Amino acid sequence: MRRDKEPPPKKRAPAYYWWTLANVLALCLAVVSWLMCLHVFKHPEIPRNYEILRKLGRTEPPKPLTEMEAPPGEAADPRAFYRRYAGLGEDELQRLNAALMRNYLLNLKEPKLIQYAEGNYKVQQVRRLGEGDLFHPGFAVRAQAMIAPDEFSEPAPWPVLIEYLFPTADDLAATWIAPGDLLAVSKFPNCAMLVHVAKIDGGDTPVVCLTVAPIAFGSFKAGKNRKFELQAPGSLNPAGPLPVFPLEQED
Repeated sequence: MRRDKEPPPKKRAPAYYWWTLANVLALCLAVVSWLMCLHVFKHPEIPRNYEILRKLGRTEPPKPLTEMEAPPGEAADPRAFYRRYAGLGEDELQRLNAALMRNYLLNLKEPKLIQYAEGNYKVQQVRRLGEGDLFHPGFAVRAQAMIAPDEFSEPAPWPVLIEYLFPTADDLAATWIAPGDLLAVSKFPNCAMLVHVAKIDGGDTPVVCLTVAPIAFGSFKAGKNRKFELQAPGSLNPAGPLPVFPLEQED
């Protein structure tokens, strides 16, 4: 009678195989963790990363600098800003805005990125800032750049908008700047730093929209007889939308 052959016993992997596999997996996990940590710390402008850093206690609100303590930076008027940014593509703007926001969140560790706004702007809109914005309390003003072609001409609209974010706890301050008012901005004493650039499709002439925030704090003069105090924000929210007003051109 034919006898079935028994299958050969399965070979067991040597002990060093499992030891090697465990070390390889641990090494991979360590590399992935290191890369993730590096990404989080290098890119706080990503809201998810900033929230992680906040929970770890590794975020700092803007320093309460005075005008005299503000770092040096390049100042630009509406014409200079337009020449600089009107021709940028979407990818270039995204990289620029990431760098600007990262520098703002890290308390200006890249001085070369500091750009101060200057010029005269005619106010179009005013709104209060809330919890969903870059910071609060405060309010935002959108205004149209006004440029005189020469010394004999009246100022005319220029295809540049400015969004000026005012961090202040004064509830009445938002009512002291109204549509039609003229907003004069200079490097000193305003120290209004560029934090975001956007473009509005205007056909042959695109409109550049600049969002600026002060990095030096003190009294701000609204009109002839009123002043309010600017205060360094206690916390920041990079998930807040920029621009803060709808990205559409005024009629």
